[in-house]
Amino acid sequence: MFNTREIAYLIWGTLLLIVLFFSGKNRSSLIDLIKAFFCKQFVYVYLIALTYLFICVWVLYKVKIWDSSLIKDTVMWFLFVALPLMYNAAKINSFQKFVKQVVRPLVAFSIIYEYIFGLYTFDWWIEILMVPVAVFIGGMLAFSEKKPEHRQVHKLMNGIFILIGLISLAAVVIHLIHHYTDYLNRLTAMQFIMPLCLSLMFVPFLYGIAMFTHYETAFVALKSQFKLPGVYKYTMLKVMLRFHGDLEGMERWKRMAFTKNLQTRKEVDEAITLVKTLQDAEQNPHTVNEGLGWSPYQVKDLLVSKGIESPDYRNTIDEEFCSISLPFKLSDDPIFSDTITYMVLGDQLIATELHIGLKVFNGTINNTASLMYLLQCSEMLHQSVFGEGLPDKIKNAIIKAKNTTCNNVLAKLSVKKELWTNRTKGYSMDFKITHNRHRV
Repeated sequence: MFNTREIAYLIWGTLLLIVLFFSGKNRSSLIDLIKAFFCKQFVYVYLIALTYLFICVWVLYKVKIWDSSLIKDTVMWFLFVALPLMYNAAKINSFQKFVKQVVRPLVAFSIIYEYIFGLYTFDWWIEILMVPVAVFIGGMLAFSEKKPEHRQVHKLMNGIFILIGLISLAAVVIHLIHHYTDYLNRLTAMQFIMPLCLSLMFVPFLYGIAMFTHYETAFVALKSQFKLPGVYKYTMLKVMLRFHGDLEGMERWKRMAFTKNLQTRKEVDEAITLVKTLQDAEQNPHTVNEGLGWSPYQVKDLLVSKGIESPDYRNTIDEEFCSISLPFKLSDDPIFSDTITYMVLGDQLIATELHIGLKVFNGTINNTASLMYLLQCSEMLHQSVFGEGLPDKIKNAIIKAKNTTCNNVLAKLSVKKELWTNRTKGYSMDFKITHNRHRV
């Protein structure tokens, strides 16, 4: 009933449960985890998911893609592919993330890993050795992906993972070439097609989970925001009608509701319209006359290649709009790493100020590397905006951490150093491009 790969999973899973169960501290954590997995809200979701799965299986049965010989494969697919991605879908707040973190893994796990490689398995001792190796590489990939300073480790682990995948694929291909007649049958065809069909049919359900979780969380948070119950109920209805499946738009509107303290129906409607307008502008960036400024949707992503990613261009106070990146760490120090932040300022249609800010937490040591990174970012920004190199006067000021200003036809360039009143003599270094229109 089970192949050697599935037996290897069962052996390691059983050993893990035994270790956790006979360890006093881990046993209580395991019991708490089991209780969490089977809380009332989750049980409802499981029942709905199983009902949806039965409907999908019934449809596949009617079109001759599923029969009772695939019960084990269907159960394995649900437990090890669909169920983990259901938990992941609950954390999604945009369609792009849904595609990247749910749809792609869903198809990849369903086809490439579980089933294409499942056509041919190795001897049991090889499979048993492969499980901890796969877990180690997967853990390292997940850990290093969230740490920009561990980019090299992530590349190495990703390369090893790809190499193992290519070797496994080569083994499958060689085996298929020599034993292709063993797979030219209806059962093998159904084993290959069934998980792909289930995955595609399960995508709407997973997106429904993402929508429900996101809306529920948003409405709970918004309930304390609106003073009048009538406005809150109006907001719930209007948001669902206008955004429906647009999770990213809903998230942007929710931030605006808090930052601008929306309280009336008119303010709610105006904020929704503004978010929709900004989303349309991002999809079709307008051309801005260089004498007025820059397109915010073009300049906000100019430093992505340096690891500095900016969020959406959003309304903050009155008519001011901005996009501020998260601080990009320049070292492995979790607390006192020097950081760089990129900020775009302007109005709804035109950006007029571009800032790159460096924070140096310890000015008593050599900070050349951080200053050089600031210089590289400043050169890239200036080259992208004006099509020419950064003036030597600005370069020298950044390298020597000194104040200076200069002008060109379109804008003012400035470098400013601000000392902190702390023991380590930390300081901020800002490179700013201010368009002449904004200065008038």
